[in-house]
Amino acid sequence: MLFRYLIIEALGVTVVLARGSEIDVGAQLPLNGERAGIQLDASKYLGADSNGSSSCHAHKHDTTTLLFSDHHHHDHHHPHIFDDSQTCPKVATELTPWPAGMSNRWTHIPRCTKIPDSDSASNAADRISPFCLFTSTEYRAGRGISIVSKPEIAKEISNLQAFNINAPDPIQDQPPPYEIKYVVGKGMGVIANRTIHRGERLFAHSVIAIYSNEAFLTRWSKEYGLRTKLMEEGVEQLPEESARLFHAMIGQHDAFNDVIGKLNVNTFGEEFGGEDHSIVVPETARMNHDCRPNAMYYFDRQTLVHYTQASRTIYAGEEITITYIDPLQSHEDRRAAIVRSWGFDCTCSLCTSPPITRDASDGRVSAINRLVELLRGVKYRLGEKEGIAPEEELGMVDTLMSLYEQERLYAHIADAYVYAARAYKRAGKLWDALRLGYKAEEAALIYDGPRHLAVSTMEALIEEVEEELKLVVDEEEGEEEA
Repeated sequence: MLFRYLIIEALGVTVVLARGSEIDVGAQLPLNGERAGIQLDASKYLGADSNGSSSCHAHKHDTTTLLFSDHHHHDHHHPHIFDDSQTCPKVATELTPWPAGMSNRWTHIPRCTKIPDSDSASNAADRISPFCLFTSTEYRAGRGISIVSKPEIAKEISNLQAFNINAPDPIQDQPPPYEIKYVVGKGMGVIANRTIHRGERLFAHSVIAIYSNEAFLTRWSKEYGLRTKLMEEGVEQLPEESARLFHAMIGQHDAFNDVIGKLNVNTFGEEFGGEDHSIVVPETARMNHDCRPNAMYYFDRQTLVHYTQASRTIYAGEEITITYIDPLQSHEDRRAAIVRSWGFDCTCSLCTSPPITRDASDGRVSAINRLVELLRGVKYRLGEKEGIAPEEELGMVDTLMSLYEQERLYAHIADAYVYAARAYKRAGKLWDALRLGYKAEEAALIYDGPRHLAVSTMEALIEEVEEELKLVVDEEEGEEEA
């Protein structure tokens, strides 16, 4: 939701793009004629490396530029320009088996960049937790998973509900409602082969890999070789089919390392243990970008399953798309983010519309952002008994819903419905509050998933309003009438 967008903006993230397994399911072609992926991990490009592994080269010019992409938390950076006058000291070149051995969660003995000795460590850098590789080929009935992270975070992940589910992905019984076909000017895309209704599930796949963003280094860094080995072995240790799906993804055409190149442009950002990580879901990475998409995705952190659903009715022959960026930006800002991060010009219907149409859209987007800012403030002003008049608030939420509809932001409109349901309830217009509460609940299920706070909040509002409207029949009373 919009609140999440702002939080994620501070974290700086984007989305997914990949090539499929047996056929090319790549997305838009960049300006140089080759298909671009979704780049979303700033830490993979940072010259100043974290976790006690600073680059051993001095750099004369820092050319880092931050690009905020506001859906799913990652930064975009340009690499530093390094001065190669210094040379790196000798460091370990082989991974070390984790002393604790193998728990019942893992099918391979974990291997690490180093094993710290907290008792004899002479400085803080020596006491910093290493990065280790944890793999289970039995996870999800043989789909498998590899995790490259700090041991304590890997342990936290292994305690999630996902590791107690010995079943394959929750795929649909019937054939998928789409086909992978060539799209002029984009490469391969996902095309609907029948009418798909809003809220209908398109993809549901568990992750095959999780990588800590801090583990990514520039190739000038001291531990680059060791950490790259971890990531390569993470793929090699996966079951054959999952490894094949990984290698089928397209990577950066100029990547120094194939695995790193694929990870740089084919991962979603998520947080584990309070730290940013990148997850790999190859099948979900088949959709092209549109500034006004017809599909939306969310991630279930408990089951480690990534879901994609239709955000509006999609008709047979229509391409199924997601957005790679925060759509609530001006045309110029969206275009700059797409070109800079993925190397292609967006050719969606909005971006190729006449200038006067794009300008009108920019005006509506600006109004949406301003209204959301004002409506957020209502909560705090009400707490201080300085709230705005109910009539004014209702006018604001009505306008906000209309603007979202005009902008064709069919998933993101969940925010407007939530604001509207609360506003109408405060104004005592209970039937309208109930109508909008149900709309908000349905939209939040598509946009955020069933575990999100917005869903439970709207469920509670609906229950309260129905009780006030006396729509809830007491069970004992109902039995007596029967």
